[in-house]
Amino acid sequence: MIGRILRLVFGSVAGQVIVLLVLSIATMHGLLTAYFFLSNPRTVLSTSPGETTGEIGAAAHMLASASPSDRPRLVEFLKAALPSIAACGTPVPENAEEVRFGPLASRLGNAASAYKVFDDPPAPGDELAGPLFLVLSDKSCYRLDLPKAQGPRFFGPTTIVLGFLLLTTVVLVSWAMMVIIRPLRRFEAAVERLRDMRSDVSVPEIGPRELRSTISAFNRMRARIGKLMAERTTMLAAVSHDLRTPITRLRLRAEFIEDETIREPMLADLDHMAALAQAALVHLSGTDSPGPFDQTDLPSLLQTVADQFADLGHAVSYEGPSRLTARVRHRDILRAVSNLVENAVRYGDKVVVSLKSLPDRQLAISVADNGPGIPVAERDRLLEPFVRGDSARSSLPNSGFGLGLTVARDVAEAHGGRIVLTDNPPRGLLATLEIDR
Repeated sequence: MIGRILRLVFGSVAGQVIVLLVLSIATMHGLLTAYFFLSNPRTVLSTSPGETTGEIGAAAHMLASASPSDRPRLVEFLKAALPSIAACGTPVPENAEEVRFGPLASRLGNAASAYKVFDDPPAPGDELAGPLFLVLSDKSCYRLDLPKAQGPRFFGPTTIVLGFLLLTTVVLVSWAMMVIIRPLRRFEAAVERLRDMRSDVSVPEIGPRELRSTISAFNRMRARIGKLMAERTTMLAAVSHDLRTPITRLRLRAEFIEDETIREPMLADLDHMAALAQAALVHLSGTDSPGPFDQTDLPSLLQTVADQFADLGHAVSYEGPSRLTARVRHRDILRAVSNLVENAVRYGDKVVVSLKSLPDRQLAISVADNGPGIPVAERDRLLEPFVRGDSARSSLPNSGFGLGLTVARDVAEAHGGRIVLTDNPPRGLLATLEIDR
């Protein structure tokens, strides 16, 4: 449990900054508070009732034993412990009562008598609060104005220090979140938006100097990756395009082969090669030039795909809302769904295209078939380009070139989502595109 909390706190820059700020502020306030207490002990530390009665008793005995001429100097000396002590300027009030019992009476003994006016029942600990008169045996009178007992107070020094500590911590943490954490989160969000490394849009270089350097390095890396991907696409497209000419020549020559048992298999292989080259060209052209994002009526798009395959004699239907708009790449979504439906009708005789909303502003476009399905162990591998499985799906004629799922995966990731392959009970495959709205 403790390890999990420590990982949660120290596992992020925000947690580390907050802990560092809190510890620094707490240490600073602790040192200042200790210095304040040590340099001003009587001002800061409240005196308990027991200590007060002891000081009053000691003062009374000292005054009683001193000569009348020495008492003024002694009173000035006693002010260090009892700041309010002074000779009475007025007689003891007539309604004052003598304090005959309690700790103060026992401390005074025969040195002096204490008188106090009790107007209201005092609170516990406040019996001595207010004016107190000490009358010595020679009728000399001294007055003390005692404060109320210093119990816990809401706005006491400790509360003020803790409140200031809390306020300072909140202000500095807010500042750290604004100056340090917010640029990092903006950088993270910008990187998430740049899923297409071939995009010309760079992450804005804002924030502290170290973060700007990191963003600049990321932009340079993105530019290099984009250039490499563009060069790879150009090279593969050129190879696929140039293959069509020799394939055509080979096909013309194969037509002159008189032996049908040799000619037909050779022509079939050449047709397969030509189709593969064409599929590669289509795949590369689609990934190299993604369409723009615009508001699209997805039910209309999915119904169009279902109708197109139904016109070709396939049992394809759409199930879902009649109207739902989302900001997507219309052409790419159309291509991805068409590829999924094409795969589905190739292996199943009934296909259902559906649409539903997900939490966190996501949508799910599903294509379900009743074909042989795909084993769980092969699903991740079959998402790679030109990879075909060894299951019953790939053993059927015209099983394709392994690009349908790859295209769907790329389109889903370009829309901030993913493709999920699951079983479609009781039999078949359920391919779901989860995309952001």
